Amino acid sequence: MTSQPKIAAGAGRLLAAAPLETGATTLVFGKAVSVALGAVLACLCAPLAARAQAPPPTVQPIPVAITVQLPQARSTQLITVPVNQGALVDLSIPVREVRVANPEIADVTALGPQQLLVSGKSYGTTQLLVVVDGGTQQVFTVAVDLDLDRLRSSIRLLVPRAKVEVSGLLDAIVLSGTVPDIESAERIKEIAGIYSKDVINHLRVAGVYQVLLRCTVAEVNRAATRELGFNGWMGGDNFKDMFAVNNIAGINPSNIGAPEAASMTRAIPFVVGQDGIPITASTTLSLGFPRVEMQLFLQALRENGLLRVLAEPNLVAISGQEANFLAGGELPIPVPQSGQSGAITIEYREYGVRLKFTPTVLSENVIRLKVAPEVSEPDYSTAIQLGGFTVPGLIKRDVQTVVELGPGQTFAIGGLLSEKTRATSSKVPALGDLPVLGSLFSSVSYQSSESELVVLVTPELVAPLNPDQIKYLPGTDHIAPNDWELFGLGKIEGEGRPGAQANAPAAPEDGSFAPSGTKGKTSALRLRGPVGLAGGEEGS
Repeated sequence: MTSQPKIAAGAGRLLAAAPLETGATTLVFGKAVSVALGAVLACLCAPLAARAQAPPPTVQPIPVAITVQLPQARSTQLITVPVNQGALVDLSIPVREVRVANPEIADVTALGPQQLLVSGKSYGTTQLLVVVDGGTQQVFTVAVDLDLDRLRSSIRLLVPRAKVEVSGLLDAIVLSGTVPDIESAERIKEIAGIYSKDVINHLRVAGVYQVLLRCTVAEVNRAATRELGFNGWMGGDNFKDMFAVNNIAGINPSNIGAPEAASMTRAIPFVVGQDGIPITASTTLSLGFPRVEMQLFLQALRENGLLRVLAEPNLVAISGQEANFLAGGELPIPVPQSGQSGAITIEYREYGVRLKFTPTVLSENVIRLKVAPEVSEPDYSTAIQLGGFTVPGLIKRDVQTVVELGPGQTFAIGGLLSEKTRATSSKVPALGDLPVLGSLFSSVSYQSSESELVVLVTPELVAPLNPDQIKYLPGTDHIAPNDWELFGLGKIEGEGRPGAQANAPAAPEDGSFAPSGTKGKTSALRLRGPVGLAGGEEGS
């Protein structure tokens, strides 16, 4: 009863403050009616007034707390499962719930309250969440890899000397460790390729696998030539009313005729010198008879030739790597250019002693060599003239092959024995068959040649030299001449102090790089590794 008045008084004051108007008419009620009407209007207008005067309410946000928990690497246990196989996990507390982060990689099955079976489905890693009684959670890392136990057993069975570690990385196999030779490494890689197509090979071959190749190319060429031929002419008063010319084999072609301004009514003069018949380079002897007006050109030759070639290139390369060696030069070859009149460019062609080889150490006792030695030199007997230049040919002897042999052994990879004979006989019919005199109307050439060639290779396993093992370098025994020796005696190498040559470095016996020979002179330089020379008594 007490509130109603408060509500009414409040309403009367409202009406008094704001009388109700309808259009231009003002309604005035009595006191009692005003009180009742004010109460009703107060009830209707109170919400509207509150909305118009009171500020809108503010919505307070409710805070949300987010906590992310990641398993620590130290606290997470690793479960390794081969693909398509399973692993048993025993727990000391009964399990309430298990979950796998990626069911496509691994699956889990509860075999009992405290035992789980984790099965590998595909390569990869995932996490296993286990909730035990009491609400404790445990996270496991599950890695699904290859089954490497059988691979390890196969490697131990086939290569017992190898110390190989096998590890899996998803669907790849990583091989590391040492093997005794390259052949063993290839076998292990082939076996691992059966288990996985992706094999990462980090195997290292133990031991020294630098190969020194000694290559010897020896060649002897012998050639013999015998030639005999005649050219000539005859005419004049002593051989009246005719003349004769012999041009067989073209030793010195003759052309008989009167000199310029000579009288045809008298004898043809015998002319020599610039106006006479020139003598060619193939003529070895010429005889002339001025009174008879006859001249003979002879080619009489006996020639013997000997050529000896000896090349000994030595080269060191690591196993599996190619090495290339060249001692020689380059020949300039002019090449005419098409489309440009008279334009010539120069190209260079190498010649000399070349050695190219690739060693592969299969084991301590077997070395496979892919070797290609070559010896070439200019041959001016087959030269051609091109654009005013003389371009010689090349005489080349080369071999390319693959052989297997042991360190220090020598193999003859190439050999040649060639014999060639060429004979030519040219004569005038009937006249050339006459005894003795028939040689004046014939020409005979006989050539024979023999060639012997052999190529030897000797590989050795070597190690680098220490600085104290290098006892000699080329040119260290050279002594510059003084003024008296150079200008007075004409020597380009001095004798030095008395006893200087006696103290020159001699060949040491510790297998180091040193000259061979006596009195400190360098007749041959040999690089000797720790295994010594092939077939020799040097080295240790």
